[in-house]
Amino acid sequence: MKNLLLGVFTLCTTFLSAQEYHWTAYNFTVAPEDVEIVGKLVGDYFGVEGNKAAGVSVFLFENHFSDNGMNFSHSLIFTGTIDAVGAQYALDSGAKWQLFLTKMNRYTNDYSSAAGKSVISFGKPGSHPIQNLYSMRIEDQTKFAKAFTKYHSKYSPSDRRVTLGRVGLGRSPDGETHYILVGVDDFKTAMSSGSYRENNKAAMAAWKEYWENTGEVKLIRSSTRVMLGKW
Repeated sequence: MKNLLLGVFTLCTTFLSAQEYHWTAYNFTVAPEDVEIVGKLVGDYFGVEGNKAAGVSVFLFENHFSDNGMNFSHSLIFTGTIDAVGAQYALDSGAKWQLFLTKMNRYTNDYSSAAGKSVISFGKPGSHPIQNLYSMRIEDQTKFAKAFTKYHSKYSPSDRRVTLGRVGLGRSPDGETHYILVGVDDFKTAMSSGSYRENNKAAMAAWKEYWENTGEVKLIRSSTRVMLGKW
């Protein structure tokens, strides 16, 4: 964890209601008995004024449902405008930061990291604690985005946040280029995210049309993560 975060924080690179956001993610594994300690370390550090740039939100997620090729336990994610995220990475890496990394390194094992940005979002911005993530390889982003927008602008339920985003850095060998992130408020909704269409013939027809007009798309994997904290 120390080497991974320290190296990236030397580079200059909130879910916002007015615009899309950039993000960076760090995935790592924590032993079950150390999860509470890691959560406290993250909260104690990023909860202090001056340790987080203005306009940046920091999230700690548990990797809840995933395949065995995605076998890390937690993610630390930063979101904000490109200027806000850049400011976060330009913060002085002084003694407090070094101490935080040293403590985190005792309890975590690095897995992977990535960066990207959202492209289009629908639904009320917020901190939906349960999030389904679908990683995909999309051949034609423009065509996919047009179909995505046509469907979700009319049929996406108001109690969730649906985002189409792009993976820019840290792609896996599977070659994912984009993702769809569906944020909801409970596991029942997460495990039956399409149930709202079952008794709506217009929505069912629009869903079929949506996927017939996306161009070539390959689903790489799907997973569910649970928010443990936000700062």
